[in-house]
Amino acid sequence: MRTETKEILSAYNVKTSHKGPAYLQLAGLIKKMIANGEYPQGGRIPAESIISRSYGVAVMTVRQAISLLAEQGLLKRVHGRGTFVCGPDWTRASFNMAGLLEMLSDRANIDIGILKSGFAGAPPKVAAALNLEVGARVVTLMRLVSCRRRPILLNKAYLVFDPRSPIVESELEVSSLYGLFSGQGNSFMKKAILKLEPCLLSASEAACLEMDAAAPVFKICYTFYDYSDSPVGTGWFMTPVSNAAFSTRIGVWDE
Repeated sequence: MRTETKEILSAYNVKTSHKGPAYLQLAGLIKKMIANGEYPQGGRIPAESIISRSYGVAVMTVRQAISLLAEQGLLKRVHGRGTFVCGPDWTRASFNMAGLLEMLSDRANIDIGILKSGFAGAPPKVAAALNLEVGARVVTLMRLVSCRRRPILLNKAYLVFDPRSPIVESELEVSSLYGLFSGQGNSFMKKAILKLEPCLLSASEAACLEMDAAAPVFKICYTFYDYSDSPVGTGWFMTPVSNAAFSTRIGVWDE
């Protein structure tokens, strides 16, 4: 038995509802129809002109609603065929590091101690991250960050050696650490890649953080880039799990 595509939508005039922008109302209505199975995954939704007439809105409003749902991963436009329902991409996730950012924002009570600094030849992983030859000269920093005299972060940084760059001086400031996680306070940094890795503390690292070597920690590896999209620094932060809560959202959120 052939299944016909539903081309007649329920009567609802978005313009007269007064419940917010028309495109958001329309996106919500389409979302509800997807949720209740009227438009199942893989199914094609009606043409923009039909949706426009059914809900009393301009075609441009329909396109705004569809674009929003496409960004959320619910719809997909296929050129020459129409717009189809697809499930949300559960593989995409962004981590919220508000707990760590909150600690770093308490600047009146933050202290940074430089444990080691100098120059070294870039080891293979560092060289790959910074697009350098193995053994190329890099600036190295080991820092301990304390809040109210309690160690909260141990940081190892490798920076591209460039006497003309203010990056080393900037890296010694609290604003640099805050900016790395908040996207603020670093005029030279355009973007950064952060990732979590499993970690076991060495005896010296555990001593710096004043914790048992068997205690769990987060290791946050990073590489940041300047406005020419060149990597200028890489390294890691270690922090006890009690100091930071990491959360993420997946699926579709109405925001």
